[in-house]
Amino acid sequence: MAAMTRTAAAAMPATTRRTGAARGVGRAVGPRRHGRRQHSHQRQHQHRLRALNARDDVVIVTGALERLAQSCCVLLRENQKSADVAVVSAMPKEAFEGVKNPRDVRATELVYPNENTLGMLRDAGVGLLNCDDEKATKDALARATCVIFAEETPKRLRLRVEETMARVDKGEAPRLRRVVLLSRIGVERRDVDPWKYMNRKTFRGGAPLDDAWAAEEAIRTRAAKNVNAGGKADGFTFTIVRTGELRGNGPTSVVYGDYALTLVDNAFDVRMQDIDVEKGDTFGNDFTKRLSAAGFANRMLTTSRYDVLNAAFSIISTGPVPRERRMGYDVAKGKSPPPISDREIDEQLAPDDGEVERAPDAAPVPT
Repeated sequence: MAAMTRTAAAAMPATTRRTGAARGVGRAVGPRRHGRRQHSHQRQHQHRLRALNARDDVVIVTGALERLAQSCCVLLRENQKSADVAVVSAMPKEAFEGVKNPRDVRATELVYPNENTLGMLRDAGVGLLNCDDEKATKDALARATCVIFAEETPKRLRLRVEETMARVDKGEAPRLRRVVLLSRIGVERRDVDPWKYMNRKTFRGGAPLDDAWAAEEAIRTRAAKNVNAGGKADGFTFTIVRTGELRGNGPTSVVYGDYALTLVDNAFDVRMQDIDVEKGDTFGNDFTKRLSAAGFANRMLTTSRYDVLNAAFSIISTGPVPRERRMGYDVAKGKSPPPISDREIDEQLAPDDGEVERAPDAAPVPT
């Protein structure tokens, strides 16, 4: 176990739009809005931004003791656009520590409650990082080019972001160029109901939306102010992905402790397969599937679009989908539908007719 705690290396190789699934015969296609498809001449002139590069990039995903971050890690390894990129899952030291057996008070051997989770990440080719290990954390940040902050609790999210940004200030992340933050819907409306009520100091550890906003600000104030053609910037660029209440399971190879909750979340995964996305802080008190939020966050690293740089989006899950799209999935066994595809995410991001993709001032103007 001691060697495992020191491991920092990764394994090697605002318009609402609703997605549908056109995968397979007989599946219903979700409603399409006018103007979401780009014409060929628009695609030819679209500026290209550097996405992930297997030779150079290292992605750190924080909060990997929770299902949202686990989903980010596994989907990065499964997506062909990022499958060969080094991915490191960062989690606190208790992830690697043993505890007394709660079912046998006389037992002398420790049990490791996170053993299945760590094994699942290793099997997916994800590196493990004890972020309470000072040397390992410094080594990982020195190599990192991208970070996804995916803590599900806003207070932990704020603490992790502020700690990491303090290290950035010290020059400990010289290669960092992209940051994705999983934040919360309602952060810009937290002074009005229902968000004001949900942000009260006695709710979920105290003022969760204040913590999420502070995490956003810690990133915004340090991010690049100028982005030129080719995505070259005077610092790192960011994308904020604001989610509703998180639902659904993470990687189904992990059996979570609360079996009843696992069944409920699996049912959510099957019924709520589509997403709506808007720029900024929009939507009401809705739910977001973990796998969809993770897929969208990962796409912010692999897309070549400029208009995701230094931008914020809100994402919620929609449904229920038609019955024919729910058939063939076994909720009891955790057999869930595939995650949202890059194509469906790109449809959400595509400009409407009459709109053009936001590009840096220094980029050549399409003709």
